[in-house]
Amino acid sequence: MKVELATNEEIDMLHSKFKKFNTHLLEEPSKVYNHIGIMDVYDRVLDEEEASELLKRSHNFKYSEKFVSTFTNLFHIEENEVYVNIYKKGMKKERFKYILSCLNQVEANLFRKLFSNSKGIYKIGDMEALNFLTKLSVDELYFANFFFPSMDTVIIGNYELSFPVYSKTKIGFKKCKDIIEENGLFIRQ
Repeated sequence: MKVELATNEEIDMLHSKFKKFNTHLLEEPSKVYNHIGIMDVYDRVLDEEEASELLKRSHNFKYSEKFVSTFTNLFHIEENEVYVNIYKKGMKKERFKYILSCLNQVEANLFRKLFSNSKGIYKIGDMEALNFLTKLSVDELYFANFFFPSMDTVIIGNYELSFPVYSKTKIGFKKCKDIIEENGLFIRQ
């Protein structure tokens, strides 16, 4: 698995495009992003009864491959220029140990590496690393912010496979939406 710290030049480029890296903490993302949606398994928000019936333990496992496939297609469009923000504040030791216990040895070593320094912007270098980081979010172990610079778009891992999609441009949002839909998912606006 290949994940490396972003260079200062890459961080500057990302900062000029996205301004903030902890996108998941934005209280009003519409002030920063013109196009906002939610990548989801369903084309609408579920009511409480539907959610309790449909969002069982196997829900994430059932749809995992559609998310991995979507991120794979986005990775190829980006010509392997995908970045991830690993937000390190607030991670308690117990939570960190729990996550490690859910991973195999190679994955656990990479996860430790991601938390081994104070910087948090990494360039994803191969499909194996992308799949690992995607599955962390899909399995609700650890949520990351994925940056797709050529589309001016950020996708944020989130609970119940409802991943926010923020894009600065209509073209980037449409490209992202097309790929999401090609993989059997929806983007709710």
